[in-house]
Amino acid sequence: MRTEQMRIDPAYRERLRACGLDTVDRVLARVDGRIAAWSRTTDTLFVPGRGGEPGFYVKRHFFPTWRSRLRGMLRGTFFRMHRGQAEYLALRGLLAAGVPTVRPVAYGSRRRLHFVQACFLITEEVPEARNLTTFAQDVAAGRRALAPGARHTLVRALAAELGRMHGCGLSHGNLFWRNVLVRAGPDGQPEFFFLDVKPLELWTRMRGTPWWVRELAQTLVSALPFTTRTDRLRFYRQYFGGERLTPPRRAYLAAITRCAAQWQRHEERRIRMNRLFDEWNRQLADEEARAAASGGAGA
Repeated sequence: MRTEQMRIDPAYRERLRACGLDTVDRVLARVDGRIAAWSRTTDTLFVPGRGGEPGFYVKRHFFPTWRSRLRGMLRGTFFRMHRGQAEYLALRGLLAAGVPTVRPVAYGSRRRLHFVQACFLITEEVPEARNLTTFAQDVAAGRRALAPGARHTLVRALAAELGRMHGCGLSHGNLFWRNVLVRAGPDGQPEFFFLDVKPLELWTRMRGTPWWVRELAQTLVSALPFTTRTDRLRFYRQYFGGERLTPPRRAYLAAITRCAAQWQRHEERRIRMNRLFDEWNRQLADEEARAAASGGAGA
């Protein structure tokens, strides 16, 4: 027996219908759109909006075999929430607490004999925002200019945002740079938006290493290829409220560095994949621009 369930924020129902994203079948069958991320069992599509409105990111998890469905059951998806719903609620929780995140607008699932066969989360595009890894790669490649003063402002602004979130006891759980979007706000100052939220469970928070040390280690391992030691010290001073780094705080920095090592190889692969997707999408944008120009010339 197959069952399907979808929950849509009422404010977005008409926009999702216009984009063909208003039923489980239409979401899971979607093949057009720009691929923003991909792995063996997960993909993320960007679907443009209609009439100049922001588009949507559709993150889909597929469990095609009974083995993968059983693994999901052991992780709690049989009796509890699937991954799309869990992330939807986590994002809503952070938003309600005043933490800037991407806006979740819908989630849904398809189950077979109540085992999750596929599930998804839909979030609204943040116009002109880039994830921090892409932003840093563009700066390193000379595609984007970043003056020293703007660099210092960006570092301090990110540290202040994370400091506020952690100071409220709020966990993101997945604080790699690819999960942080950045853009310039109306006043020219950096604005950040978090995505791919997986808050740490209580039992994880109670383990030996402080939970916020683990999250800063995730941020560090993403930052290492693109930042200097001075950048990182500036970040930590701001994170700790602009105060000097006392010996106890320096001990925390050493713990953050040790903790980051466990993700280094994995994050290096993710950074390479991020670069590949960015290159593919730039090529696609160039091809679309040339096609549009040819069509206009022909007319």
